[in-house]
Amino acid sequence: MNNHTKTKNILKMAYPILLNYLLSSIFSILDEAIVGHYSARGFALVGIAGGILYSVTGTLGILSAAFHIMAAEKKGQDDTASFETIFLSCKVLTLIIGVLFILLSLFAGRFFFQKLYHLSGRELTELLSYFYPASVTVLQNMLLFLYAAYFRNLFQTKIVVAVTAVSTGINLFFDYALVYGAFGFPSLGISGAAWGSVAGLMGGLLIYQLAYIRQAHFTGQKRKRFHFRQTAALVRSCFKQILHLYPPLLGQELLESTVFVLFVTAAVSRLAPTQMAVYKLLDIVYSTLSLPVYAFATAAQTYALQRHSAGDAKDVRDYLKNGCLLAVVVISGLCVVCALFRVHILSWIVSDSTVIYAGTSCLFLIFPIVFARIPYQILMTYLQGIGKEQYVFVCTAIAALLTGGGTLLLGRLAELPGIYLCMTLEFLLLGWIYLRKYRKSL
Repeated sequence: MNNHTKTKNILKMAYPILLNYLLSSIFSILDEAIVGHYSARGFALVGIAGGILYSVTGTLGILSAAFHIMAAEKKGQDDTASFETIFLSCKVLTLIIGVLFILLSLFAGRFFFQKLYHLSGRELTELLSYFYPASVTVLQNMLLFLYAAYFRNLFQTKIVVAVTAVSTGINLFFDYALVYGAFGFPSLGISGAAWGSVAGLMGGLLIYQLAYIRQAHFTGQKRKRFHFRQTAALVRSCFKQILHLYPPLLGQELLESTVFVLFVTAAVSRLAPTQMAVYKLLDIVYSTLSLPVYAFATAAQTYALQRHSAGDAKDVRDYLKNGCLLAVVVISGLCVVCALFRVHILSWIVSDSTVIYAGTSCLFLIFPIVFARIPYQILMTYLQGIGKEQYVFVCTAIAALLTGGGTLLLGRLAELPGIYLCMTLEFLLLGWIYLRKYRKSL
């Protein structure tokens, strides 16, 4: 396979993933707007319950990352039977965990919000009317993540976009209909938003399941039916593998997304209100610019892990290098657009002229962070997939603590430029460490 073909492979996988991220972000904003226009109090209550469900979904959803690593190994070895077995086992395990969480939510939800958030009366009743049905979405999202990883390993990423478009479309329709009582549906208030989410995700799962059945039909593949004891044995075996992968994957995610973010947030909170607003404004731009990084990292990781399992070191190098180069090209184009139209872009997000003016002068400081993140993200996900997840976790822990402390110090001395400098240095340092580790692994 020549280098041009490998580049095309990464592009074919990355652009549906990127499109899926964009669609999800847009529909998420619209979904929140429906509740926000219905009731300010309801919007706040949904924010409390939704934040908890989002965190739980992210934490449990890392199971799909563990499955992706195991599945890529089997596909790289052309072991289709084991690939299907792992998928079945992970699906059963996901169902068990998801159902247990739903039961826990139903039995302990009221106590949790009463004691921890000190809610009572009408506010508690309204929040629980949303939280109880919305707890089902944790199980649904875990299954969606699992199906997405399954089809990604089959290089069928376009279906992910179709699922997102259909599920979010159904979600928005039922959200509006059930929240406001439109189109002949009853008005359920904020609980209607939860039932709308359940309906939308159910539509997405139906599409995935139909595609899963269709995949078996076209490949002539006969999937085995397992008895309870055989399935239980498979789940135990799969659970042992996941138990090995899950803690370091979760730890790395928590350190990067929670611990280091807390350091940055603490540093920002000590700044003037205008500087705090600028940080929030530029964080939205930074998050958007980072989407292609995640898309190309996922695509490069999938191909590189499969070629690693096949024992082809040259293909591994090519896929990782091409993933980095493509991400650099796309990010460069986006940064140029942001630089040329910076006032217009920031004006779409906020209307305060003082914040916009300050934001335009600091906008260029986030570009180095995005570029530094490219090799870091691609090499990190690859190393996690080849058995170096513990190493990645330890490196992330050390870097998060060191650069987190530096963020507090430089944030006090140099304000936002100091904070952004520390964020850039963190990714540069970890990227260099992971590059050295990657070269030793060849």
